[in-house]
Amino acid sequence: MKKTILVAMALILAVSALAQTPKRDAVHGILGDYDAEPRLADKHVDADFLLARLKELGANTYLWLIWHQPTDWEDLQCFLPKAAEAGIDVWVYLVPPSEPPPSEPFGLDYLRWGEEIAKLSLKHANLKAWMIDDFHANTAKLFTPGYVRAMQARAKAVNPRIVFLPLMYYGEITRKFVDDYREVVDGVVAAYPEDRDEITAAWELLNDVRTANAGELSYPWSMPSRAGDFIQAAQPAAVQPAARTQVRFREKDDFRGATAGYHFKQLLVDDAVVWEQDAAVGGPSWQDVTVDLTDAVRGKENVTLAFRLFDKKGVSNFGVRWQLRDLRAEGLRVAADFREPQKWTVRSRGAFQSGFDANAQEGKRRFHVPFIVMTAGQRSEFKMRHGEPASPDRIAEWVRLSLRAWHDGQCNGVVMYCLEKSRRSAVFDAVRKEFRAAPDQSPTESKR
Repeated sequence: MKKTILVAMALILAVSALAQTPKRDAVHGILGDYDAEPRLADKHVDADFLLARLKELGANTYLWLIWHQPTDWEDLQCFLPKAAEAGIDVWVYLVPPSEPPPSEPFGLDYLRWGEEIAKLSLKHANLKAWMIDDFHANTAKLFTPGYVRAMQARAKAVNPRIVFLPLMYYGEITRKFVDDYREVVDGVVAAYPEDRDEITAAWELLNDVRTANAGELSYPWSMPSRAGDFIQAAQPAAVQPAARTQVRFREKDDFRGATAGYHFKQLLVDDAVVWEQDAAVGGPSWQDVTVDLTDAVRGKENVTLAFRLFDKKGVSNFGVRWQLRDLRAEGLRVAADFREPQKWTVRSRGAFQSGFDANAQEGKRRFHVPFIVMTAGQRSEFKMRHGEPASPDRIAEWVRLSLRAWHDGQCNGVVMYCLEKSRRSAVFDAVRKEFRAAPDQSPTESKR
């Protein structure tokens, strides 16, 4: 009975620590790198060469992936004291169930992982955090808020200062995610920003500056839909005397695959489609669209203008975000443009989400979730995310974009994804120049 009471008390204290942990100390001012570790002939990590390159880079944090070899956990324990001497903090990085084989030696037992990482952090003070890759894709089957709370309780019962962060993609950072997980994670690492707007939007959600991504219609990943499901944002418009009636707007979506025939972006006048484009056709850059509405409004004094994301076929796992900007009309007087998304009326069926109507209201700044930007430091990954050329200059451009967001208080640091580390790497040299030019930041909360 006494042992049971002690265990219960320990869990209560751990849960209490989860809410009180000084996470900003560990998750602020991060200049880091992840993975792409050099190996010796025996397949162990070449810790000395890795640390030499991290010091040249000007990094203060390294995200240690446990996945490539069965000896990665063992090598980590040899690496930690050397990293401490070099002034480098370390975060342990695990793979989720969707990325077999699992990290070893504790496999898919993430409760045990949290406990063992926390134990190791008591021996090595520079072990500050742990992460799980592709977190959101595994939330439905394993990483529920309750499970993550239990993971955290196990870890913080050992060391209340150890922090946990999921690896996310920008389209996954939604109002629902923030509402469900902000109390059980210590921060977020978000990979591959398309532009500065994506960083700003994520920061606004994670800091309760805005309750949703304004001017956006979206469908989440890992969620099935049915044909005919939709979401639309609409408003009335008065028809003006004019020889020609048209609207112009800018749009983009974040889908990069070739799958076609499912999600369609549409413009409607009085429920009639006057423009549409398959989400598979759009691109990552802003596109200027002009639609002639002369025939659609002829003989009418007032119409309803609606932007709709519509499923012609149901999806099983096909997320997309459609962003809209700069609405202009000729021959129409609209009540509000995209700068006032709260004035639009939203209708939907299915799991679609919106950055219009009440969802687009300003937040109350009730919370702050630390936020690290991850950008590609490997040519192949950069090409996949941002297209050609995957040159050192373009990779450096994204690093500058991310560092400027950090400087402006819209994130808590920047981490490279798999930065090339060979001695003659032009990518390494380009990123080193940007890291070395980054302004020194003291460990205080980001601007809010």
